[in-house]
Amino acid sequence: MRKKKLRYFVDVPKTQKLKRIVIISLALMLVITLLANFSTFSRAVNKMNYDKYLASLYRLKEEQGISALSEINSDFAGWISCKDVDIELPFVKVHSVSEESYYLDHDFEKNQNELGAPYQKYGTVVGQTSNAVLVGHSAYTQSFFNVSKNQSIFGKFSQYLIENNSFDYSITIQTIDDVFDYKVIGVVLLKADDVSSEKYRIYRTTNINNQSEFDKFYGSVKNNSTVKNLDTATYGDKFLTLFTCWVNNLDYRVMVVAKQI
Repeated sequence: MRKKKLRYFVDVPKTQKLKRIVIISLALMLVITLLANFSTFSRAVNKMNYDKYLASLYRLKEEQGISALSEINSDFAGWISCKDVDIELPFVKVHSVSEESYYLDHDFEKNQNELGAPYQKYGTVVGQTSNAVLVGHSAYTQSFFNVSKNQSIFGKFSQYLIENNSFDYSITIQTIDDVFDYKVIGVVLLKADDVSSEKYRIYRTTNINNQSEFDKFYGSVKNNSTVKNLDTATYGDKFLTLFTCWVNNLDYRVMVVAKQI
């Protein structure tokens, strides 16, 4: 038996032997690469399944009405749509700060899932508080060469960092009782650990009670926006802030700020 195995290499021409060595070497490299990138592969599969899952929720909303989503999860708060970056997502409400971390690794149906579910920051309510904050994973996948791609969930909002004349900069929130339309007024990139930065004022602001508080909030948006010449805002406007990781570098965060119109 051993002699038969050796003949696979010995009793063949030199060129054929070289080809076989190359093929075996490439096969071993492929196996090693797959094993080393198993987590990336698993995440890619998870994301594809998650996209199908989101599509099923969209069909449910369209066919049975938005109230059908609250029958799946009583935490359902609303649905966010943005044609510019192809966003169609449900988001949930949380009843405490601790529940925010729960939805970082649980999906809309409360199943364990690293892609989580977008949630409304505790203490903010769309259409009611001065600044309603929605938080969601970027949820991108990576190729074997570590190139991020196929971002879904809030990762698509990173496209707003670069000015695009084809963008309408419109975002719509639909709840069971109402529909809210928004126009983007600023897109801010900030370092995740720079919590003392004035940029974080945008995320921390919930209620704007006077002109001075508005000036500080709006100043932080306009002074730090990567995109200029967007719609303006005035004291009394209500705002929506979308908070997510930057798909190009997870050490940074992206905030898309829009005013209610």
